[in-house]
Amino acid sequence: MKTEKKLLWGYIDRTGQFIIDPQFEGTADFSEGLAVVRKDYLSGYIDRAGTLQIPFRFQSADDFHDGMARVMVDDKWGFIDATGNFIIPPEFEKAEKFIDGLAKVMTDGKYGFINRNGEYSVEPLFEYMGDFHEGLAWVKYDGKYGYVDASGKFAIEPQFENANDFSDGLALVRNNNLCGYINPQGETVIPFEYKAACDFTDGKARVKIDRDWIFIDKSGRILPDTYSEFQQATTYHEGLTTFLEGDKVGYKDESGEVVIPPKYALAEPFCEGLARVATGQRSKWGYIDRTGQWAFKQKFTQAMDFHDGIARVLTEETL
Repeated sequence: MKTEKKLLWGYIDRTGQFIIDPQFEGTADFSEGLAVVRKDYLSGYIDRAGTLQIPFRFQSADDFHDGMARVMVDDKWGFIDATGNFIIPPEFEKAEKFIDGLAKVMTDGKYGFINRNGEYSVEPLFEYMGDFHEGLAWVKYDGKYGYVDASGKFAIEPQFENANDFSDGLALVRNNNLCGYINPQGETVIPFEYKAACDFTDGKARVKIDRDWIFIDKSGRILPDTYSEFQQATTYHEGLTTFLEGDKVGYKDESGEVVIPPKYALAEPFCEGLARVATGQRSKWGYIDRTGQWAFKQKFTQAMDFHDGIARVLTEETL
């Protein structure tokens, strides 16, 4: 009898044991008690016991959020509840998740927003648009960018070459190939004088002058010694960050002390006390704890972070 080997996804617990056997072509993390899984090119939903709760009948499907999930049937997007019944029929060319009671959708090539009843709160009039941040969403209309409020009325008329979300009370916009910042009234707060720039976070933003990146505050004042701060910016996860020494990766704590020596070819951030690592570029993936000890050794073709004690992994199975 001829056998076949196939890469399939399953779910493991923190001991490395399968709680849902590898059997899926694709998987997602659990959200609101259900996870999207894929078989024979169709998507459905399982519960944490691995029981199929919503059959494989969608071309594509997304996580549940606020009791709803977006799914595709016959090349159209709609929204279902946790029983698999449509709350909003599949009638949109594109659709995104509901955030704060609104979802961005596209109809006849134009974007708008619907509420949880499927009614338009912002009519589909725009060539493209962002999500709402700080009460406003950027939109592209007749080739220019402006901002609308939650009713779809223009708060700032389209006048920019490009626009970002509002963040920290200001929005990054571009005109004449230069970047500046405006307030929610559309007034220029920081002039258009930067070749490139980033959104404000915690009262400061990165901007590019000539070839250098620096930080500015919300008045446009250059902050001292920020070039080196930008160059050395480090992201920590659960108090540790990765660092590279030669071609090997290790982990340091926030004081800069080496906690786990560099001995991995590939290493990901810690999540729920465990980190995914591989000792070679083509090695299997395993998980280590915060002391650098193997929680369980390398045996997965691909592995994802733990969420609520469960992780998705890919293994080669004989059929």
